Amino acid sequence: MIYYDKQTDGIRVVVWHVTEEYEELLGMLPDADSVQNEAEQQFSSEFRRVEWTAVRVLLYTVLDRQVHISYNEQGAPMLPDYEGLHISISHTKGYVAIALSETAVVGIDVEQIERLNNNQFDDKEKMPRVEKVRNRFMRDDEYAETLVGMLLHWSAKETVFKVLGREGVDFQDEMKVQPFDETQYEGDFQLEDMKEDDTYIIYYKVFDDFVLTYTKRS
Repeated sequence: MIYYDKQTDGIRVVVWHVTEEYEELLGMLPDADSVQNEAEQQFSSEFRRVEWTAVRVLLYTVLDRQVHISYNEQGAPMLPDYEGLHISISHTKGYVAIALSETAVVGIDVEQIERLNNNQFDDKEKMPRVEKVRNRFMRDDEYAETLVGMLLHWSAKETVFKVLGREGVDFQDEMKVQPFDETQYEGDFQLEDMKEDDTYIIYYKVFDDFVLTYTKRS
C-alpha cells in the first residue's frame, strides 16, 4: 500500500509499504504473467521477487498503466514506454520507493534505521552497519552526532551518485554534506559535488523505520 506520497520541486516521491505476499502483488497487475515470468527468471529469492514486483505495482498505481522498466549502461532505471519521464528507484526492508520527474534527472534513496539495545553499542560486531563503515563515506569536516545523522549523510551521497551518471565516485573525496540540524526530521540540506564544483539540494524525511533522501539534476 502507498505509505507516503509527496510533490517537491517538480519531483514526485512515493513510498510503498510492502505488506503483501508475492501472489497478492501479482494480482494487482493487469499483465501479471509478464511480470511473473521476468521476476522468476531473474531471482530465485522470494524476497527479491516480492521487492521487484512491488516496484511494478507501485508504478502501476501511480501512473495508472503498466510500464516496462529498462536500465542504461550505468544501471539506472528508465521508462522507455513513457517518454520524458525520469525515474529513480530504491528499496529497504519492507519498503520500496520511486522518484519521478518530467523536468529533471532524479535520484532517491531509502536506508533502514537499525534499532539496537543500548548495551549492543559496546560490541563492535553488533554496531549498526553505517557506524562501522562511517570512515568510508564521511569526511573529517563533516559532522553527524546521531545514527540518523550518519544515515542521512550516507543516503544523500547515494542519492547524488544516482544522478551524476559517472563511475568510480569517491564518497569522501568528491562529496561533502553541508551542516544541517539533525533534530529536524524533515527538510533539506546541501551537498557539494566537489569534482564538478556543483551543489545539490537534498530533500529528506526521517520515518520510524527508515530515512528517505531525494534530489534532482536539472
